[in-house]
Amino acid sequence: MTRDRCPLRLDCLLVVGVALFAAASSVAAEGVPTFEEDVLPVFREKCCSCHNADKQAGGLDLTSYSRTMAGGSSGEVIAPGDAEGSYLWQLASHASEPKMPPQADRIPDTMLSVVTKWIAGGAIERKGAAPVAKKAGVSLALDPKAVLAPDGPPVMPPRLSLQVESHGHRPLAITGLAASPNGGLVAVGGRGQVLLYDSGSLEFRGVLPFPEGDVITLRFSRTAKLLVAGGGVGGKSGRVVIWDVATAKRVTELGDEYDEVLAADISADQRVVALGGPQKVVRLIRTADGEVDAEIRKHTDWITAVEFSPNGRMLVTGDRAGNAFLWETRGAREDAVLKGHGGGITAVSWRGDGEVIATASEDGKIRLWNRRSGEKMKEWDAHPGGVQGLCWLSDGRLVSSGRDKKAILWKGDGGKERDFPALGEIGLRVAVTSDRQRLLVGDLAGTLAVFAVDKGERVGTPDTNPPRLEERLKVAEAAFNEVVAVEKTAAQKAAATATTMQLAESQVAEAQKAVEEAKKTLEAATAELEAVKAKHAAAAQQVTRWKAELEFSTSQP
Repeated sequence: MTRDRCPLRLDCLLVVGVALFAAASSVAAEGVPTFEEDVLPVFREKCCSCHNADKQAGGLDLTSYSRTMAGGSSGEVIAPGDAEGSYLWQLASHASEPKMPPQADRIPDTMLSVVTKWIAGGAIERKGAAPVAKKAGVSLALDPKAVLAPDGPPVMPPRLSLQVESHGHRPLAITGLAASPNGGLVAVGGRGQVLLYDSGSLEFRGVLPFPEGDVITLRFSRTAKLLVAGGGVGGKSGRVVIWDVATAKRVTELGDEYDEVLAADISADQRVVALGGPQKVVRLIRTADGEVDAEIRKHTDWITAVEFSPNGRMLVTGDRAGNAFLWETRGAREDAVLKGHGGGITAVSWRGDGEVIATASEDGKIRLWNRRSGEKMKEWDAHPGGVQGLCWLSDGRLVSSGRDKKAILWKGDGGKERDFPALGEIGLRVAVTSDRQRLLVGDLAGTLAVFAVDKGERVGTPDTNPPRLEERLKVAEAAFNEVVAVEKTAAQKAAATATTMQLAESQVAEAQKAVEEAKKTLEAATAELEAVKAKHAAAAQQVTRWKAELEFSTSQP
């Protein structure tokens, strides 16, 4: 399957370099090129043989200003006021693929400058005409040449309010779960809110309100600087909201669906968000202005999974009927049909190098697909009853969860490496922290189970249904009052004990005084006794003497 074809057949358009530069000579040095005076002659000479009303290669007609601005099959190719955001500029500058001209060096900078000036100047139609206003919106786009992998310290939000938007009798089933690709933060979807946790301490960090409804799907951008949430109200409305993680501020809201958004992702360059749901349509929406860039209408059932490739050039989508497709992001052209699953697609995930796609299904299997050929590389039975959650680790291993209430770590070739302790309910979603130390599993009961990846042991269960601050305060006050009551009782007991001790000490003092007096009395009595004894002894001696004298006297004749 070839990848070097030109999606818009812009090879004719973009080889205009030399002629375009020549045409620009008619413009004053300080002037801005216009379409009719400077660009159209070049198109007629170099491109209109393929891009005209009768032969619209790639759906693109360059014979008039209105048709040029309408774009081709891939959508608009000119974004007035935003040269780097224009598809024509991206391909001509070799910032995106397919590079134009194909299989040739980039046009010289002086020539590219003319293209840049015309677009940046507002893509003016003719002399005297006003520039086309740049479409309003918040630009989230990155320089296509920028490194898209996260770097630097973890991106963390400032201090956030801990006041939740809602608190239910039980937690909401966790279908929205994401771990930052740059460490430090875990996001969990809930009723009208996104709950943020510290991935290390598992401490509750704060709340991002989502008044649009229930949060069904969550994704961090590849840089970890944006958080994307999709959801809404079933059967009524759907929306995607994007926050700047470092400031915790909303930067844009996208989509206007008539049902919940069940799946959403943002491209690596942050220019496009893909979303889908029960309406069976995948929409690619520009972040700059909120306009639909392309639509995919091939699915026959609810869209349940979407994910851009690591470089953002490809998109994989899956639905409830078991259909999975691979698309080129620009123009949403079908690239491959990923056939074979016998049940609904529940999750899709790209390996970090962008060469392999993993799909999970209600048929209980995980399949690996070759990104270039679209062919199946491997499949295995993973979870009886159905696989629900799936994601790659940065080292090429996978984790999954399913209806068997298990989470499993797999080797890159599909061999089982470890079962984790059983969950309380069906495991719906899985995520792994960027350091590969912790596995997070959200289940049907709303429990977030956290496991150590390498040891397999459970290390925590954060509260995913925290009460409102008023309730927390009420509980804290009740606990405080209980402590005060206990303290009062303890104080009363201590006071009574002190009184008893004082009485005892008084009694001891009196007893000690009595003992001292008794000691003195005893000493006097003892002395008196000794004196009496002495007198007793003396008297006894006298008695003995006089008895002897009497006996002697009576014995004489």
